Order: sequence, then C-alpha cells, then structure tokens
Amino acid sequence: MAESPTPHDHLFQALLEDPHRAGILLREQLPAEVAERMTDAPPQLEEGSFVDDELRPTRSDRLFTAGLKDGRSAFFYVLLEHKSEPDPRTPIQLLGYMSRIWERYAGQDRERLRHLPPIMPLVIYHGRQPWNVAQSVLDCIDADPVILALQQDFRYAVQPLRDQPYEALSADPAVRSALGALAHVFDREVDAATLARIFRDAPDWDTLEHRILAYIAQTFPTTQEAFDAALTQSKPERREDLTMTVAEEWRQEGKQEGEATMLIRLVERRFGEGAADPYRGQIEAADAQTLLRWFDQGLSAQTLNEVFQ
Repeated sequence: MAESPTPHDHLFQALLEDPHRAGILLREQLPAEVAERMTDAPPQLEEGSFVDDELRPTRSDRLFTAGLKDGRSAFFYVLLEHKSEPDPRTPIQLLGYMSRIWERYAGQDRERLRHLPPIMPLVIYHGRQPWNVAQSVLDCIDADPVILALQQDFRYAVQPLRDQPYEALSADPAVRSALGALAHVFDREVDAATLARIFRDAPDWDTLEHRILAYIAQTFPTTQEAFDAALTQSKPERREDLTMTVAEEWRQEGKQEGEATMLIRLVERRFGEGAADPYRGQIEAADAQTLLRWFDQGLSAQTLNEVFQ
C-alpha cells in the first residue's frame, strides 16, 4: 500500500505543479548544455510516481515532458531526496525508475521501443551530510577500462541545496523560497531572520505560499515565537491571517507526535525494546490516519510486518 504524502512531498508538489516554475527549476539546475537545447515552452507534468512504495517516506518524484529545439522531445525526471544523508543506492535506483518511465511510454509499441526519448534525471538533495554518491552507475562498476567502455553511462545532475547561498538557489523568488525551505529543514536551529527571508519570497495568496508555511510549521526545528517574528518582519500586514492559517498545522503536528509516540510504545511493549527503530522514518513521515491504522493493527499483529502493512 502506498504511503500517505509527506510534508516534503506536499511542498515539492506545490513547487512543481506550476509549469512556469517547473521550467525555471529545470533550466537552472540541469547542465547548461541540456537547458540550451530546451524550447521556451513550459514543460508538461506527467501523471504518476515511479518510486517504490517503501521509499515514498524518503523520496518524492515528478516526471515532465518538454520539447527540444531540434523538434524532438525529452523526459525530465526530478527526484527529491529528503533523507538527512545521501543514499549510495541512488544511481542504481534511478536506472530502475528510468526503465519504468520508458516501459510506460513504449508499452507494446515496437516502433516506440526503437525511438525512446531521452530521460534527463535531476536529483534535488537537501540532507545534512554532503553528497558523496557516484553520479553514474558506471562509476560504481569495478572493471577494467575496456569493459567499462562497453557500459552505458547513465549520468544524472544533482543539486545539493545546502551548499548554495540562499540568493543563488534561484532567480525566481517563489522557486527560491521553496528551495530555501528544503535547504534548511535539517538545520539544528533556524532563526527568525532566515525564516523571514523565505517568507518574504513566498508568493502572496498562492497555494505554494501556504505549503511553504505549513512545511516549516510541520518540520522545522523552530518555535512558534520565531515563526511569528519572521512573519512580522516579512509580511506584517498579513501576519495575523497567516498565523491563523498555519495554527492548525501546529496543532496537527502536536497531535501526530503524540500518536507516533503511542505507536512506538505499543510496538516496543509487544515486540521488545528497539523493535520500532527500523520503522521510525515511516512513523515520523506518516499522517494521523495512517498512524491510527498502524496502532489498530499493532493491537493484534503477530509480527512487525503485520503492524506496518
């Protein structure tokens, strides 16, 4: 069963659901030789996700189609890695996602199989640890140069957000605001000045603005006092309305923390101390309805797997 969307996924979706912003992100973050071959038309969002269900709490993805100046088209696959540290399996897993994209595109059409559009993968990473993972499966293969030359080089672009100054994240304020929120989520402390900078760039009266504020309220290591101070600095005329809008997110976060604590306690009472440790990432990312379902299943489950079905 697929996991419920996480706060990371909600923000990622709000950023990329607008074709214009998606085009800005792709042109700014992909290699220049790729961006210069794209037409000016906005990319088109394709339906579906290609990430395995068990990886949904730590990954979000979006697939776009865009025209190229030579008259052909290409797929642009954006993967958001929202783990605190890089996953060395990323190059191999990307190959699997690309294979699924091509399989869905071609279906049983043999002519399409002979003329597959290129897929340009882009990994957006905002974890705490530096990105130290190979950017091609070829870099992972242990073989001599002759055999390596026979391997296809599936290289992808990666943009470590934490390594960039805030102003360099994007020339577009809305895109910069969303990427800035992702860039600071794993900071041990976030001050009001940093929050105000992100809030100031968030587009007024836009779905993305709400998702940025909700994301910060749900995931940032900050206080409601710092949150209010940042709104006073950045959007004083709307501070009260925005605070009321996000207040429900704070209440929901507190409720879910309590439900998560009770689920962990139940699992460890039934299956032993530390039994919940391998599932903490899923528990922290789950919504209230999923936590309640797992708790109910945990009352009668005979194994840990049955709890988290």
